[in-house]
Amino acid sequence: MSKSIIEEVLVLIEQAVKDISFGSVTLILQDSRIIQMEKLEKIRLGEHLVKGANKATTASSLRTRILQSVSGMEYGKVAIQIQAGQIMQIERTEKYRVGKLTGLNGDGI
Repeated sequence: MSKSIIEEVLVLIEQAVKDISFGSVTLILQDSRIIQMEKLEKIRLGEHLVKGANKATTASSLRTRILQSVSGMEYGKVAIQIQAGQIMQIERTEKYRVGKLTGLNGDGI
């Protein structure tokens, strides 16, 4: 998977993560390719945090985590949770495609 992620896509993902103080970036995978990126930014009222402040994760570390999270996944999503400008959690949800179930156990559709 890591070989098929082009540099341009990795840069877009890194920039999306750096731009968020609170929220998430979700990568959608299909046929072992990232086909979509969803960016959800939460705005905390009353808190004066500078965007991108306190970024403890370096670009190379973030890139490594992204590549590890999507490697070997054919279908699914990877959600990067961000709080106070820092990555707090990375969730990996993998989906499996099941062939047609017609006639399974003697029943049909």
